[in-house]
This record gives sequence, C-alpha cells and structure tokens, in this order.
Amino acid sequence: EGYQVIPGDNPNLNYSYGDTLDASVMPLIDGGDRANGEGIDINGVANITIRNIQITNCNYGVFNEISTSANLILDNIIVMSMGDINASYSGLGIGISYTNNNILSNCIVVNSCAEGISLVGNNNLVENCKVYCDENMTPEASTDYYIVAKGNNNIFRECYIERVGDLEHVGHGMGLKENSENNLFENCIAKNFKGGCFYVRYQGVKYNEFKNCKAIGTLDDVLGFLVRDGASYNEFNNCLSDNCTSGIRFMDTEEDGGAQYCGRYNTFNNCIINKPIWAIEFNDYSVESPADNNLFANCVFYDGTYLFETLRENYDNKMVNCIVSDFQTLNTGAAALVFEYSYSDFYNNGFSTPSGIGNISDNPLFVAATTANFHLQNTSPCIDAGTAINTPNFDFEETPRPQGSGYDMGAYEYSDSAGLFENNSNELIVYPNPTTENIYIANRFLNLNYEIFSITGTLVKNGKVASNIIHLSELKSGVYFMKIKGNKHKTTKVIKLIKE
Repeated sequence: EGYQVIPGDNPNLNYSYGDTLDASVMPLIDGGDRANGEGIDINGVANITIRNIQITNCNYGVFNEISTSANLILDNIIVMSMGDINASYSGLGIGISYTNNNILSNCIVVNSCAEGISLVGNNNLVENCKVYCDENMTPEASTDYYIVAKGNNNIFRECYIERVGDLEHVGHGMGLKENSENNLFENCIAKNFKGGCFYVRYQGVKYNEFKNCKAIGTLDDVLGFLVRDGASYNEFNNCLSDNCTSGIRFMDTEEDGGAQYCGRYNTFNNCIINKPIWAIEFNDYSVESPADNNLFANCVFYDGTYLFETLRENYDNKMVNCIVSDFQTLNTGAAALVFEYSYSDFYNNGFSTPSGIGNISDNPLFVAATTANFHLQNTSPCIDAGTAINTPNFDFEETPRPQGSGYDMGAYEYSDSAGLFENNSNELIVYPNPTTENIYIANRFLNLNYEIFSITGTLVKNGKVASNIIHLSELKSGVYFMKIKGNKHKTTKVIKLIKE
C-alpha cells in the first residue's frame, strides 16, 4: 500500500487525463524501458491487496496468471506508457488472467499499446476504472483493446474509456470475446472507437447484458454497438449511441472460424440511436452469414441518414414499440431488407411508413429532440399506443411499464407526475443528464426539495431547488439517485443521475 507518512493515510493523486505522474504523492515504479519487464509481477500468487501505486515504462504494468481463485484487490493503481511502440501487439496495462473472485477498482491506464485492462476469469468486479490512449506514431503504438474480458459472471461498472483523437489503430472499446456468459457492463462510457465502443464477438459470447452504457462519437467512422462472429442472446438495455457514424452493426469475420450466422437473438431494449449515418448496419465485412432473429423494442432512432445498411443477409429481425424520426432514407445496400415492424411511429422521414400492425406516422412530440430529450409530452400520440408483446418491463429511466392504460412507444414511458408540481400542466424535466457540473429543472416549479444518494444509499447532498439549478461540482464522478420532493403535495420522484 502506497502512503506518504503512515500506512493508511490514503494519498490522493487526484489524477486527471493529461496529468503527469507525481512521485511525491504516490510511490512510482519506473521500469525505464517500456519494451521489457513488469512493474508488479504477482503471477501465481493469491490473496494480495495492492493500492496507491503508479507504474510507468514497462512492458506489463500489473500481471497475474493463476489457475485457482486469486482473491486479488487492485485499487487506485495508475499505469502509463506500456509496451514497445515499434513491436506488434506489445504492452499490457493491467492483466488478470485465468483467475476468479478479484476486485479491480479506481485504476487508470494511459497508453498501453496492446491492451489496457485484460481480464480472463469468472466472478470478478471491475469498477470505476478508466483507459485512455493518445499515441499515434504507428498502429502498434495505439492501444488495440481498451477493456477486454473472457469469462463468466464478471461485472464492469462505472468504467470510462476514450480513444483520444483519430489514432492509427481503430481501437476496440469495451467488450467480450471467446467464451463469455452472464457478464454485466453497467453505467459505462466509451468514446470514439472505430472498432466498436461496446462489442460482443464469437459464438461463445452469449447471455450477457449491457445496461445504461453510452457510446459517444466526436470523430468520423465511430461505431457504437457491435455484434459480430456469431455472438447471440445478448441484451443491450437502456443504452445510448450519440453521434456515432454507425449506431449498431452486425458483421462476421474469419476470427471465430467463420460463424454460420453473424449474430442472432440479441435484444435492444429502450435504446437510443441519436444522429447516426446508419442506425442499424448489416455489414458485409469478411464472411457471408445472416443476421437474424434480433429484436429492437421501445427504441428511439433519431436524425440519421439511413435507418439501415443492408450488405449481408438478414431476416426475422423485429422492431416493436419504436420511434423512428427524421431519417433521410430507409436503407442502402445490395442485400434485401427483411424486417418486421409493429406498433412503431415513423415520422418526418424521407420514406413511407412501413407496413405492419399498429404502425403510425404522427409527430411523437418529444420534449426536446434537438437536445436528445426523448421524453414524451403529455399529448404525444405514442402514449398508450404500443403493445405488451416483447415490451421491456421498465423504461430508459427504470420507470415501470405501463404507466397508463397501455404501453408507450419509445424509450421513455410517460408518467403523469403532475401532483408533484405547482403547475400541473408541466412535466418534470431535469437536464443535462449526464452532467459535469450543474443540473437544471426545466420551466417553473416552486417549493421543491431534493436529496441525492450514492448507489449504496448514502445521502450525499440535499437542499432546496433555488433558481431551478442544483450545483454538483463537489460530487465525484459516478451514478447517483436524486429524489425530488414537492412540499405542497407530499409526493416524490426519483431520477437516476450521472455525474461525469
């Protein structure tokens, strides 16, 4: 355990991306040669806790490989500049291989050539970890896999990864390979990955969940969510692709021997695909195989060029209770589009509303689509216009469905919370969410109090809503729950709040 004066004084480097390492704050291991050596070698041992350490200029930062339960705890470890920038696939930031029941928390990896964080094993927890790369000298220098896992029952929570700039390597963001089942990625953010911000790949990758994950694109050719090489039966719940060139892509390669299918029985519930070129791609990369029996339920597709790219065989895919608005073209590509649509709203698109049971073509009346607020206004025709078949039990904000006499179309179930407010004609709108500093209450709501809780239920901040603003600068990055209370009507509403 690194410390400054006495063990346990918990030195805080307060590291942010772009900072240099500071040996005066936390112990620094400098290997002197990033092409060789390991910063901390815990290969073959178990029951070790390591925290408050910085590592730089080695080939591996921290590495463990053992065939039994390791019970490792790695906390607050910062790794920078790993791997030979001129060698193919050299460098690993933090590697936990063939081990179970480990905890990796509050760790940061910057510029590790081959892999940032690599995990092989079962029942591990990776929490509040970050991986960055900005090296662009050669494809070998740019990180290949930022967070990659192989195994079962692992949890990745509150992690952030970023490919900083248009680097030589396309970058694979956060995801699963080989044989991986029942893993959870929750409240994670990935930015600017051409190789997929979040991905599932290989036939053995199934029954996994991505929940409340956000793919961000500020560069060209960024890919939000990738299903490839036969990955199937995975769920993407309440996820967002924001300004990514491709929102969701299905493709197949030679890597898993060429699957007989590209990806099937994957489900996208309450997902938002905002401002894509292609919302859903059936991509023709490498191997010819179908993408079939995938379900898109209660999703929002907004402001894109093509709703589909059809370059490979596709069939028995379904869209139900979705809203598609402001797309120029239905699809592009040589393969036939075979898709079933039901109880979905197609509005202001450059193509006719597809045939199907329950489809409409009315203005969905989003609260503020241009700022990605896809809540429904109280007069929206999408309210109670959906079907219960294939509908998720909760919406994007975990509001139970249904709230009215029927199920709504879109990612947000309309909830009439008018009793909470002084002006019953308005709905509570909190924005921006996620936020970096402050949040605002839209319109005019009087006599509101708030309480903010950590994910463990600890009260971290409370007070009155003054001038429709709540200041959050003192809160650490993470996920919170905010309870807004109206004094007059003695009612409450709970909102999940993300502080970046």
